[in-house]
Amino acid sequence: MLHPGHTSTIPTAAHPAPHPNTFTSHTHTPHTHTHTHTHTHTEHAHNPETRPLITHRNVPSLCSRGLMGNLLKVLACAELEHGPIVFLDFEHAQPTEAETAVWNQVSAVLEEAHGILAELQSYNGAGQEIREAIQNPGDLALQEKAWNAVCPLVAKLKRFYEFSLRLENALRSLLEALTSPPYAPMQHLEREQALAKQFAEILHFTLSFDELKMTNPAIQNDFSYYRRTISRNRLNNQQLEAENEVNNEMANRMSLFYAEATPMLKTLSNATTKFVSENKTLPIEDTTDCLSTMACVCRVMLETPEYRCRFTNTDTMLFCMRVMVGVIILYDHVHPVGAFAKTSKIDMKGCIKVLKEQPSNSVEGLLNALRCAGTRKRY
Repeated sequence: MLHPGHTSTIPTAAHPAPHPNTFTSHTHTPHTHTHTHTHTHTEHAHNPETRPLITHRNVPSLCSRGLMGNLLKVLACAELEHGPIVFLDFEHAQPTEAETAVWNQVSAVLEEAHGILAELQSYNGAGQEIREAIQNPGDLALQEKAWNAVCPLVAKLKRFYEFSLRLENALRSLLEALTSPPYAPMQHLEREQALAKQFAEILHFTLSFDELKMTNPAIQNDFSYYRRTISRNRLNNQQLEAENEVNNEMANRMSLFYAEATPMLKTLSNATTKFVSENKTLPIEDTTDCLSTMACVCRVMLETPEYRCRFTNTDTMLFCMRVMVGVIILYDHVHPVGAFAKTSKIDMKGCIKVLKEQPSNSVEGLLNALRCAGTRKRY
């Protein structure tokens, strides 16, 4: 806890942050300590209570740990080998005027996310009806019963797939906003705090959706039965009304989507890779630095009691874990050498350690998502 007499100077336009080579002083009653930034303090590196504020060449301003309302705070930089680490409050960010246009666009998509997850969570499938129809191929009543049970479920699966396309567009808008010149990635996180929160919310939804999908085999069973029935009736020159809802082209795209172990995350990975490849003038580091920074943010929030106790909602723990896993996988797909290389800016050992320290029932799906998404190392 900070001393009651603790004071710190917040850089503003009138009082800019000191140059990294100058001294930063912070006062405690009744004594004063002055630290330079040209050497490492082992004690401070391991004790959040005594860690000094440290400037970094990529950070245009510093925030005091005592200002709880700020979204972005610099915790430590030069003394940690993986670059700058920030603290993000995912719970309270509101859009500025400059963020409003993109924020409104993404918000309209995210408003649907809760309903999508609720529908997926209650998805029971038509397993019983399908089994009876397969076991009694000559019973037309059972065939019709199975078909009538499957069709509304396939319509629901179509809505899920179409939502993934809207989510992909929302992600692209956020990437454009968070990586566009002339600002560096860290400056974007400071300037567009509400958009960074929306980026995290997309990842949270994505991992939540994929966890539910991975544990529900009825989804692929229902869709496979639907496609077999359509094909069989085509051979018999019969046109089913359901084909007007899900035509052959749509069915092919849906089939590829649901064949993935983590379809939503695969969609975002492909979208991020496409964004990088289409923006030739944008350094790839501008995108990967945003991802690695968010991974570090979540790891620190999860492993440090001082920061973890700031959560006002118990669900924020799981939120942070999902966001951390999501950005790791995106980073691994987009970065030329991946997340597990020695040159990676993500502390993979630390991230995996944090996950494994949580109850297994809350992280099993997240670890599976890392494995199934094609990351380059076994845990």
